[in-house]
Amino acid sequence: MAIVALVAVGCEKDNTGDNKGPVTDEFDPAFAAELQKRGYITDAQNITSEEVAAITELDISSDNYDGELTSLKGIEYFSSLQELKCYGNRLTSLDVSNNAALENLDCSYNDLSSLDASNNTELKLLKCNDNNMGSLDISGNRVLEDLDCSYNNLGSLDVSNNPALKYLYCYSINLNSLDISNNTKLEFLNCSYNNLSSLDVGRNTALTGLNCASNNLTTLNVSSNTELTMLYCASNGLTELNVSSNTALADLQCYSNNLTSLDVSNNTELAFFQCYSNNLTGLDLSNNTALKYLYCDSNNLATLDISNNTALEYLYCNSNNLTALDISNNTALKFLYCTNNPGDGNIFPVDTWFDDDSIPTDYFTTGSWNYQGNTVTISYRKKK
Repeated sequence: MAIVALVAVGCEKDNTGDNKGPVTDEFDPAFAAELQKRGYITDAQNITSEEVAAITELDISSDNYDGELTSLKGIEYFSSLQELKCYGNRLTSLDVSNNAALENLDCSYNDLSSLDASNNTELKLLKCNDNNMGSLDISGNRVLEDLDCSYNNLGSLDVSNNPALKYLYCYSINLNSLDISNNTKLEFLNCSYNNLSSLDVGRNTALTGLNCASNNLTTLNVSSNTELTMLYCASNGLTELNVSSNTALADLQCYSNNLTSLDVSNNTELAFFQCYSNNLTGLDLSNNTALKYLYCDSNNLATLDISNNTALEYLYCNSNNLTALDISNNTALKFLYCTNNPGDGNIFPVDTWFDDDSIPTDYFTTGSWNYQGNTVTISYRKKK
């Protein structure tokens, strides 16, 4: 009898997948009501295991991030579930241990303090960002390709057992270090707003996008990352940056560093370039003919030649040491901000394709400014 009783207890421990018939009492009432409202079940007062076991995709998320659900009790009966979206609710816990078929899980924007995904070995996408988690163990999720755990209080993140990872978003989680040497398939990494003092991306040759802005980096080697089209390394402590190997680069943001020089002559695809708030004394843009947005303000530039940048639409070159500016070739320009430059005496002359009486938009600098006690007035003059 003792043996029979022991077997019975063992069977009772995990029989959610084998239960037949009504399981209404096992569901959180609000969760059940939401399932009926969205058409997943016919009657929240009469839920059968057969009814929910056949469901493979479940979306009970709130696009406005104002969902009222606090529990998904009953989710364990969705034994065939492959995709679960429950973001934007008020969940404080989530048990997906019985959802072994789960491939995509989005539980972002909740109040989760922890998440156990150890049984979800088929998981390919996990979005658990914007919660209150203090740790995250994904060591068992070896086929994981897309992870967003941003805006948590993790403090550390181990992705060494996730060789399939392609997209990693781990910004604002208080990281002091990040080892991605095993993630050779990584295509996009956002580890911004952490406390990283170093970052080795030498083995991540598939990277097309890298955002490591707002850390404590003093060096960054991207010479092996020849596929990069986007590099954001702003607000660090970089004193040099070599992007000569990154010929596909279209978007470069390296502002608020300590750069004194920067060579972008090989970056002929560059369209968006922010290098403001550095210590640059020169900038050669002659090869960057695709450039549309240039923010080079708050540097030490004495000259700025943009004659080859005929596609340029936005130019911020304020707060430099410019005595004059020639925009006569930049007929696509929509925005020009060039205040707080010394000019030539009391005048800041700008050679243009128009004159003072026909400024093309309201977004061009006009009037005067004070520079070290001198009043400097901008003067547009049509180049002959």
